[in-house]
Amino acid sequence: MLRWLSVTAFVALVIGCAGAPPVPAQRFTDAESEIKAAQEIGAANNPQGKLHLQQAQDQLAVAKKLSKDQPAVAARKLDNAQAEAELAKSVTRETSTRAEADEAKSRLQSAQKNLSGTGGGQ
Repeated sequence: MLRWLSVTAFVALVIGCAGAPPVPAQRFTDAESEIKAAQEIGAANNPQGKLHLQQAQDQLAVAKKLSKDQPAVAARKLDNAQAEAELAKSVTRETSTRAEADEAKSRLQSAQKNLSGTGGGQ
């Protein structure tokens, strides 16, 4: 009976250790690149962008901690980190684009007022 338990424990250990391949280093590099890109476009200066950027950094940190013991979980955390960084970039770009559009609209309205006030628009 003891021998059977020892064999079962050994098999479980082997299966547990060989369950998932290690996370490729390129996956970490890709996530770090996405985070850096989000930082470079100013995500930290945008409230929503900053939130998603922080979540990306947190997910990356967790993935690094889990990479050896739980590579499958680490891979999912890396996917999450990349997605959060991409979201940070998108939100930041959207805010910037909206601000530019609002500024252009304001300039257009100002120009229209100037034209109508001088009689040039009639």
